[in-house]
Amino acid sequence: MSEPQRLDPPEDRFDRGGVVSVAVSPEGEPQIAQQANGDRPFGASLEPVLREACQGRLSPVNWFRTDWQRSGAATGYATFRDDGGIEQPVVVKLPVPPQERQWLLRLQDFEHVAPRLYAHGDTLGGYDIAWVVMERLAQGPLSAAWGGAEFDLFVQTAGRFYAAAATFPGHGQPRRKDWEAILKRSRQSVRSHGLAHEQRWTHALKKVHKKLPKWVETWEGRDTSQWCHGDLHLGNAMTRAQPPDGPALLFDYAEVRPGHWLEDAIYLEHLYWARRHRLGDRRLCRMIARQRKENGLPNEPDWPRLASVMRALLAMSTPAMLHADGDP
Repeated sequence: MSEPQRLDPPEDRFDRGGVVSVAVSPEGEPQIAQQANGDRPFGASLEPVLREACQGRLSPVNWFRTDWQRSGAATGYATFRDDGGIEQPVVVKLPVPPQERQWLLRLQDFEHVAPRLYAHGDTLGGYDIAWVVMERLAQGPLSAAWGGAEFDLFVQTAGRFYAAAATFPGHGQPRRKDWEAILKRSRQSVRSHGLAHEQRWTHALKKVHKKLPKWVETWEGRDTSQWCHGDLHLGNAMTRAQPPDGPALLFDYAEVRPGHWLEDAIYLEHLYWARRHRLGDRRLCRMIARQRKENGLPNEPDWPRLASVMRALLAMSTPAMLHADGDP
């Protein structure tokens, strides 16, 4: 589909349709309920303009909010009439970070990486609002319903993403953290929150204080000319096939940035430090390294040492991050 036309600012074209709210069940299925007309997200107000920008091919949208949405951004389910005249189930997102739209567009030429993008734009109703209409994947997010295969499918699609992303030149700055400040917050948190095994934490963090400069030197010396997904976890992958089949596709590209692949891999791994049984005998970092090699991408010979340093830095951050991670 060609780029949607740019429109004049909307006037009195906003309807008063309802909004739907989404909660996620323990099985990962969206549970949708209608809200009162007065509680309307940004997307619902702009729906008439959006449908016009899609040249009449987008159906009415069932908008929803999730528990983790804090801004006026909205997501919705609809159908979109493709070039063959077939109504395709789609997800509508608006506004989206321009970077997310950019990466969705970039990845369309690569097989089994991202959902199909049916329509998109960087303006809506004369305003700088990026938006996308993309394929609604039928199954997922990946979960225990795949019987362990979710990790294998996920590593494979991560490898495809790294191979596809490597074809685009890198730009921008890698993410840097003030590790000394994080260590200080961790030590304060141990003292103030009464963590279990407080004495062990205190002793461990005291040892970290001596080792930290060398760890930081090693980590800051990593190769940051690669692309990271930035939010690599099972909740950001779905499939078109029923469990336990794949392939899986990645979505949510808002955090893509320059960096090192281990930033993604260790983040994914650390989500299962307290649930190691979920992985069986899988070693996620080694699996991702192998997948990168199979996709023709290089890995430093000493990457296991760099991975150990990142694990140590992330582990020492745990008391400072209990509001996010929740499990020491």
